[in-house]
Amino acid sequence: MEIKKINGPLLKEIFKGAVNYLISRKEEVNALNVFPVPDGDTGTNMSLTSKSALKQIDGLEGDFSVGDVSAAAARGALMGARGNSGVILSQLLRGFSEGLEGINEAGISDIAHAFKKASETTYKAVMKPIEGTILTVGRETADFAIRHHKKAEDLIKFLEDVIVEANKSLDNTPNLLEVLKEAGVVDAGGKGLVVLLEGALKVLKGEDIADQSEDETLKKKAQKEIQFTEADKSLKYGYCTEFIINTDYEDIDSFREKIAPLGDCLLVVGGSGTHIIKVHVHTNDPGIVLQHACELGLLQDIKIDNMRYQHREVLFDDSEVAEAKKKEEESIEEKDYSFITVSMGSGMTETFKSLGVDYVVAGGQTMNPSTEDLLKGVDKVGGKVIYLIPNNSNIILSAEQARDISDREIIVIPSKSVPQGIAAILAFNGDADKEENKENMMKAIENVIDASVTYAVRDTTIGGKEIHKDDIIGIASKEIISSGKTVFDVVIDTVDKLMDDEISLLTIFYGEDVKEEDAEKVREAIEEKYPDVDIDVIKGDQPIYYYILSLE
Repeated sequence: MEIKKINGPLLKEIFKGAVNYLISRKEEVNALNVFPVPDGDTGTNMSLTSKSALKQIDGLEGDFSVGDVSAAAARGALMGARGNSGVILSQLLRGFSEGLEGINEAGISDIAHAFKKASETTYKAVMKPIEGTILTVGRETADFAIRHHKKAEDLIKFLEDVIVEANKSLDNTPNLLEVLKEAGVVDAGGKGLVVLLEGALKVLKGEDIADQSEDETLKKKAQKEIQFTEADKSLKYGYCTEFIINTDYEDIDSFREKIAPLGDCLLVVGGSGTHIIKVHVHTNDPGIVLQHACELGLLQDIKIDNMRYQHREVLFDDSEVAEAKKKEEESIEEKDYSFITVSMGSGMTETFKSLGVDYVVAGGQTMNPSTEDLLKGVDKVGGKVIYLIPNNSNIILSAEQARDISDREIIVIPSKSVPQGIAAILAFNGDADKEENKENMMKAIENVIDASVTYAVRDTTIGGKEIHKDDIIGIASKEIISSGKTVFDVVIDTVDKLMDDEISLLTIFYGEDVKEEDAEKVREAIEEKYPDVDIDVIKGDQPIYYYILSLE
């Protein structure tokens, strides 16, 4: 049976089938991640983004056109976009929608021109387009569709030919991007696009694609609630103590040493002409900590929370929680500026809060927040100017998309790691104007030396190095600089390769899979090798990464 045109209801079914087919093959797409680390989430991000599009489409009722369906898909994907691949997919759907705007039934020519518009929109959305990616696959597929649509009489045959060309383009991506060739994979985003097209073709051919809406992996990825699992008795120090010291005192190292025995999760930053020192510590004696601080100058923004009571918050009923949330929303303070950042792990979150961050969006590796998640954060803060700090290269596009959608003034600081995010916040000067602060914060993230330690999920070759599944790897500047069989050996080797005579401070954030005593052994080993370097060890509780390192 030939199909020459598609109407709104049929396009709705095509979208549904394509999305479900992508979800069913998401792990195949995830496995194409160039770096063999356990955060290859391109397939998951594209699936979640397309599910958001499908949710909007499902809301269509009555008599609707192909233009209505594509517009609904674009709206849903725009708000639900996660990760770089999800943002690019949302822009593809936006362009596709613009190509079908005002059209009731779409013929082959309409579809071809919508493909072309979709490709053009993605290239405009990316500041520095890289060939050998989903951009290339989309462009070459669209160019083929434009060249051949006039000869086509059957939409099924036309789409079959388009998919053949899309696969050729995908297979060629390693020839355009050296890192893909070395890793022996094709581009993951391009593969996701091809899978969507294949799912659409299956629907046109009458094939049944199982509903994947209850996919457990996606449900877990989308979950934002933080579960408190430690019992109160497990807390060695009960009071989270934060404050700012106004002072001309610049020897923050000696102050850090003085209060270090009083607790853990210690962070002391500032000095060097800033006239303020920001302090965060978990302690059983906040009064003693504050007494030492008063010796240096005047205190402000003092905040002391009993974390043991925080753990009991689950005992409040839903009505009390709802009322508390309502009061919180009503009490949003208007001010000149606010900070929003993205972080995963309770220790990381506490660190950012101690530095004055107004709102922390849960997310990072393995769980990239959506554009909508970031916009919800914007609604929670009262700054006239909002600095949005993503701390992950895969969240920057989502942050920029949130900025473009919002009617608030948002400045995106494109930090790619937690250490970069911390450096950006410390570079902020409340007396400077917004553009000067943006410039200073951008310079700060460029000067950060940071690294992370995780494990390999598959065999591969990266940068001439053979990596085997389950190897422990140290990563810095998008390169694997160390690999081995034990976490301890790799973290020490990673530090060795980054250390130089100008480094005076090393901050070590240890993850949820690292015991405190193991982190202390790392500290002791590094202190022995580099006695002139101050070392801060902070419980970050981040998943996936055993250690995140910052060298200053």
